[in-house]
Amino acid sequence: MEGNKRKVWQKGVRSIRRLYHSLNNYRIKANNPDFREFSFLEYAEVRPEEVGDLERLRYIKKLDLAQKGYINTDLKKLLSHFGEKERLMRKDHTIIPIANLKVFENQTPLCLIQLGYEAVGKTFFMAGRNHENIPLWKSFNSLRLREYLSAVHPVMENALQLKHTFFEMDVSQCSKEDKDAICKFYNETVVFSFRTNPYFKASVLTPKEEILLDAKKFVGETFRLSISKNESSLMTLTEATERYFVFQSFLKSAPEPESIYFDRPEFKERFLDSGITLIAHLKHNLRLGVRNGILQIGKLDGSESKDMLRWESFENRIASSMFSAKEKYYLSNEVITKKNFLVEKDAVLLKSGIKTAQLKKHYGTGQWHFAESNNPSQELRFKPIDKKALKNIQDHYGHCKNFNKAIARIKKYTNQQTIQL
Repeated sequence: MEGNKRKVWQKGVRSIRRLYHSLNNYRIKANNPDFREFSFLEYAEVRPEEVGDLERLRYIKKLDLAQKGYINTDLKKLLSHFGEKERLMRKDHTIIPIANLKVFENQTPLCLIQLGYEAVGKTFFMAGRNHENIPLWKSFNSLRLREYLSAVHPVMENALQLKHTFFEMDVSQCSKEDKDAICKFYNETVVFSFRTNPYFKASVLTPKEEILLDAKKFVGETFRLSISKNESSLMTLTEATERYFVFQSFLKSAPEPESIYFDRPEFKERFLDSGITLIAHLKHNLRLGVRNGILQIGKLDGSESKDMLRWESFENRIASSMFSAKEKYYLSNEVITKKNFLVEKDAVLLKSGIKTAQLKKHYGTGQWHFAESNNPSQELRFKPIDKKALKNIQDHYGHCKNFNKAIARIKKYTNQQTIQL
């Protein structure tokens, strides 16, 4: 009985709705030619799921209410979906895109964070996902950004590349006050983002010889370069030619990144040769050094206004046609095979009046050698320290600051030899 009453009540409500919406639709058709055309030409032929815009779905709703007095669940879901999409689009139209943060693993994109700015409210936004290519903007929150970026983990390697792009053209349309605020926000956000994930730091490279062999392969990579004496800077290689390299600052890049360039010899001298530890002064104006466990050979180049030391790996020097056969033989036989050279490490300098003396240890035997001179520019001739040389050192350099250090090292070698005997 109650069920029949409910049905009668529903029919009554629907009849009233049909009447109301039929009259209302006549009024709308008179003022809206698009609605009028849709009702005559499309409504009977189209299904709601085939409609791709909110306006025509609303037309179907009006006509369904006029015809049936109700709308079905599927239409309600479509109206809700497209209504939310329209809201997202309206919000997107108010936000100026200012930058992208991207995370890569070996050129494979893993994560995209979009940054935006709303000029009216002077508010920054971020979007970690899109819906049908519409950013899902949320108010910027550094904790949310940290969660996004710190959750990214490499799959194949032990490093991730953080890359960022500043939309200068979009930002240039803002007022100077807004532009300054955006640039400050962007630079701070890049620095903050770089610190959120330890795998970002693992992708920063240290200059190596390979960059000179195939520089173009490293374009887009970030390097740690010692630009100033006190600190290193993160710089991205943006251009590499046969003559020069161009780098741009990685962390501070808005409104424009700082750019710096080096010709190849300068780059090699500042960032490759500077990392070489000198082992020994050799004959023929050569030097022996090591960097990252690889032997390096330096040679004084007197072609310019002053002598400059040019370093190359031992392997490259031996293969070079610029090296004489005499020099190659010396390096291969005396230096590598016989280890016949004096090392600079632990060398001791002694001074007495106009006299200058040095003590150096022989690499092959471990024996200490001694040489002295009255002329600082004169080449020193080292000889093994015997009793006569030791007495000379005690007589003439006993008052020197480094005397005790020299005697201690000589005695250490002597004791070792005695034990061996």
